[in-house]
Amino acid sequence: MKFLKIILLVVVITSCSRSNEPISYVNPFIGTGAHGHTFPGATTPFGMVQLSPDTRTGNWDACSGYHYSDSIIIGFSHTHLSGTGCIDLGDVLIRPTTQPLSSFIDMEGKLIPAPFSHEREIARPGYYNVMLDEEHIKCELTATKRAGIHRYTFPEGAKPGIILDLSHQLDNEQIELRIQSISKNEISGYRFSKGWANDQRLYFVARFSQDFQNTIIWSKGKALESVLPVNSDDIKVELSWDDLTSSEIEVHVGISSVSIAGAKKNLETEAPSFNFEEYRLQAEKLWNKELAMIRVKGGTQKEKEIFYTALYHSLIAPYIINDVDGSYRGLDGEIHRDEKQNHYTAFSLWDTFRAWHPLMTFRDEAFVNEMINSMLDFYRQSGELPVWPLWGCETNTMIGYHSVSVIADAWKKGIRGYDAELALEAMIASSNTRRKGNDLYRKLGFIPANMKRESVSCLLEYAYDDWCVSLLAEDLGKEEIANEYKTRALNYRNVFDGNSLFFRGKQDNGNWISPFDPFEVSRDMTEANAWQYRFFVPHDIQGLVNLFGGEKAFSEALDTLFNVTSEIKGDLQDITGLVGQYAHGNEPSHHISHLYSYVGQPWKTQLYVHKLLNEMYDNTPGGIIGNEDCGQMSAWYLMNSLGIYPVCPGSNEYILTTPRFEEMIFTLGNGKQIRIETDKDPHKYPFIKSVSWNGEKVNATFITHQQLSSGGVLSFELSQEAYKEAQNSRPYSMTTEKQVSNPYLESDVSFFLDSCVVEMGVATAGAAVYFTLDGTEPAITSEKYSKPFTLRESKTIKIKAFKDGMRASPVSTIEATKATLALSLHKTLEQNGVRYNYFEGTFSKVADMENLMPVKKGWAENISLELAEQEDHYGFTFESFILVPADGLYEFYTISDDGSVLWVDGKKVVDNDGSHAAVKATGLIGLKKGVHKIDVHYIEDYEGQLLEVGMGKKEQIAKPFRDDELWR
Repeated sequence: MKFLKIILLVVVITSCSRSNEPISYVNPFIGTGAHGHTFPGATTPFGMVQLSPDTRTGNWDACSGYHYSDSIIIGFSHTHLSGTGCIDLGDVLIRPTTQPLSSFIDMEGKLIPAPFSHEREIARPGYYNVMLDEEHIKCELTATKRAGIHRYTFPEGAKPGIILDLSHQLDNEQIELRIQSISKNEISGYRFSKGWANDQRLYFVARFSQDFQNTIIWSKGKALESVLPVNSDDIKVELSWDDLTSSEIEVHVGISSVSIAGAKKNLETEAPSFNFEEYRLQAEKLWNKELAMIRVKGGTQKEKEIFYTALYHSLIAPYIINDVDGSYRGLDGEIHRDEKQNHYTAFSLWDTFRAWHPLMTFRDEAFVNEMINSMLDFYRQSGELPVWPLWGCETNTMIGYHSVSVIADAWKKGIRGYDAELALEAMIASSNTRRKGNDLYRKLGFIPANMKRESVSCLLEYAYDDWCVSLLAEDLGKEEIANEYKTRALNYRNVFDGNSLFFRGKQDNGNWISPFDPFEVSRDMTEANAWQYRFFVPHDIQGLVNLFGGEKAFSEALDTLFNVTSEIKGDLQDITGLVGQYAHGNEPSHHISHLYSYVGQPWKTQLYVHKLLNEMYDNTPGGIIGNEDCGQMSAWYLMNSLGIYPVCPGSNEYILTTPRFEEMIFTLGNGKQIRIETDKDPHKYPFIKSVSWNGEKVNATFITHQQLSSGGVLSFELSQEAYKEAQNSRPYSMTTEKQVSNPYLESDVSFFLDSCVVEMGVATAGAAVYFTLDGTEPAITSEKYSKPFTLRESKTIKIKAFKDGMRASPVSTIEATKATLALSLHKTLEQNGVRYNYFEGTFSKVADMENLMPVKKGWAENISLELAEQEDHYGFTFESFILVPADGLYEFYTISDDGSVLWVDGKKVVDNDGSHAAVKATGLIGLKKGVHKIDVHYIEDYEGQLLEVGMGKKEQIAKPFRDDELWR
């Protein structure tokens, strides 16, 4: 009975204090379970401070510091990431206690967590409250933009204490910690760390409402003499009071990326006095103002909670990085100052360019301009636009250069509060780097999969980004640049296999990586398999339809995606929320359900969007199906709930979907309002019969940004059954005409012993294939393919397909190579086993081990990671010999996490370097019968350890080495 009373009390407190304001529907615990990676603590919209409890460290589900499955709290730190798939921050931890520090510190010098119960835990925007059960300490948190505000209420008769722990980390390596000064009620210092952000510098000033009575500085288990400043890589400050004028202690912590003086000024400006309730109410007002931008009518309490929590999550990141005076630390390590606008960090661009950034173009044009100017300053300081910036550092996480999407989308929407010429310069510079195969992409038109990992995903996203560059170049009158980038934007065609109708990894000789399994999470894709990247050409859907051979084949492929029952093979960490092979828990799938609207089947878009809204979101801790990713998962929900979705940012078009509520009023940043209304309950009537804008029928499957931003009424007439009336116009596509699909070879001819059979085909019905074998480009006058033929020598095959009334296909070039067999070594094998060298350190690629001295070396019976002496941050080089039973072509493979490379007789055959997932890579080599030398290099970074090595004849399935077979 007592348990029920506690639950009821929490509900009453939560609801009564918030009435029916938008804030009353926000549940910050949504996404804190499963793999949502959100945090429940106190922050303000886009604030520098995210003050939240830390319940775990050091694993993937500690990315935000908090996981709902936990029942212990280490303490409360001031910086956190919202929904990311990488871990960092957790700066300046505060832990209230009634015990001396020596009684709750473990052998490693870490604080022993305190138990708590979710029954005595409250979270709402700008406020967090929890009871530490054993010590009966009530902990309350709120925040300003640059200061964390704590209030701790201690039980009567207890001896209050507070630990300030600079050593606490979620998963990063300290460089330097310092306590600069301690006065009667104030502590200042800094924490420099190296983690995901490779040089994070955070300064702080902590002010206490009660003067200190007892102060001890601890380092490495010892109390230090009170001679300041104190520098160490392990610092904890123990504060205690023998008697208090009040059982409450407030702690205000200002932070800065610039200096202690900057942290102090932030604190004095935003939190000048001790008045917890005042700051809590200020935070609540800020959130209510932001959340009130969208008012909804209809729907259930649950649906409103999901909606407004999604809106809340969309307003947490990016974070302000500048102090109140405009100062901030730039990527160049220098201090910059801008008194005119805010500067931001933590752009999760690979995720957020898709829907979150387009959503912000409605919210506030001034905010969009500030973000873009932050990106341009980043370019001034580094020579490139940001990829994934965090606290004045570039993490270079994920792929593409999607800042250009943000800029192009804003520019086309008339948001232009920045230097356009500088923006184009920055876009071009960012498009021409050597990062992640970009140099090969520009040289060859594709990224050879045998040379670079993530080759297909990188190419597809580069092609879209190149299209974005062309938009701004064209508008600025730079026709030559615009045409160059339009041509580059078509490079996606170079890795489309017209036989399998999938994008595939292509070797530098033009042959496909083989074997190919679209269900496998391969090194050619980024956090996905070939199914999930099959439809990523947002700027040229008609061009993609052409590659499939027409709308019928394309729509059938979409149907199959959502209905195929085969399971994904490989690392599923980031692949969640499956409907068939559609994976809603990760961003490459987010636009796919809307593609039916490009091929005249919008009712299927409505069907699947309705299904995803219902099934992928909930008002529970596990209510976000994958990583929240700094607002993208929420933005998808919000945009589709509004009845619009931006498949192609930069096109200024939104695909129409069925709204989530019967009425929504969206107050735009320009002061205009959009009223979105339905004539029936959208849950019972999920299909669109007709749409009107300000009373005029919209005879299309989309609506433009210019229409919506002018304000008005978007009305939906709904139906219980799919409404299949044809629409007169289709959404934007770079290609407008029909074109013949890529011709293909039926089999791999990259490496053959004596001869190979060449068989050609094309997906476009009625098209004819023409080819040459002398390296010249095929024409209608070249030899026409009619039947398979045999090659006995190396040749360069070029093929092109033609059909009357359509543009001819692109040219496909394939090198057919007759193999030369590597000679065997003059060596007798006497003993099974491998020689190894073992290294320790932080490695991102196997070459990082070169010129290092091994920690140990030795001889082992087989390749084994059990030889490692720690879980993370190590590497091996293995050397051995194999006995090849007969002349032939042999396929080698490695499956590794985090990276591996395999050489045979000194020739690199398998490059699986830096994969950061358990993926497979293969390679072929011709070998003479006899002994051959094998070298395998492996690195382990973090999170997961795996190395499997194998070989087999080309015609066989590759298998692991075994002591009694080939491994010697």
